[in-house]
Amino acid sequence: MSTVPSNRKKKTLALALMAAAAVLASCTAAGHLGQNISAAWMTLMRHLGLTASPVALVDMTEYEIARIGPGTQNLHGIYFSDFVESKNSNHIRPAAHFRHTSDTLLGDKMMPLSHFSRFYGVENGRIKAGRLDQFADSTTVLPVRNKDCGYISRIELRRDAGQRGWFIVRNPFEAIKYQLPLVSYYPPDTGIELYGTDGELMYDPTVTAAMSGKVFLADSLGNAVFINNLPGFDETMLQQLDELLAEHPMGTVLIDNGRYSSFSLSRASYSEYLRQDLFRPDSCLFVVGSLL
Repeated sequence: MSTVPSNRKKKTLALALMAAAAVLASCTAAGHLGQNISAAWMTLMRHLGLTASPVALVDMTEYEIARIGPGTQNLHGIYFSDFVESKNSNHIRPAAHFRHTSDTLLGDKMMPLSHFSRFYGVENGRIKAGRLDQFADSTTVLPVRNKDCGYISRIELRRDAGQRGWFIVRNPFEAIKYQLPLVSYYPPDTGIELYGTDGELMYDPTVTAAMSGKVFLADSLGNAVFINNLPGFDETMLQQLDELLAEHPMGTVLIDNGRYSSFSLSRASYSEYLRQDLFRPDSCLFVVGSLL
């Protein structure tokens, strides 16, 4: 008996394959739509000033650190992302490609490679930041976008207990134009003082600008900390942070504090993390987290 399918069977099989492909495409499109709707909602909540900014301090040397993607196994926490360059993601590549390349305009804004003196990436389960020659050829690295202001060895907070916080309600057009919340609550002024390895006061605008959100500090040896809402630290947390910095001073690395401002310290989900923003291909994302 012949095993060659009849024309009718061939047509039936072809229609079934087409139907399956259509279902898969519709599911994918629906998933992207759901993510985009979620991103729009979360953006609105941020603009209204209705999102919380919890206090967090993570000594990243206590975990195995990895670039997180859809296939990551044993995922524990997700902390931060680099800025998304969706049209030209050539800012994410092995260190060797940066050392030997004629493609020197990086990202959507065509940033000159010569503008960057530091890079960061995950190497052997640790995340570090330093000169390009401090990474192995195969390590995937990204340029550090902020100025190198030196290593921080201590942070102090100054609070005035006699002051009260206040609310600001912004003009909607101003909020949209400058990507600001419509309503913001400002706690009593909390000053911040940074000290360098020489014990002297130093200024780092990255910490000052982002201290109520995410701050990422790292050195070239794999010592790193993730911080959120520094003004909310109590004395115990601040002491813990300063002990880490005293043992291993670290420099700042600018990360995305806008569209990817949320994080998970445990039971993290890559797909849920991505719902903070519109759908983007995984190849243009650099998401940093920890493994169990």
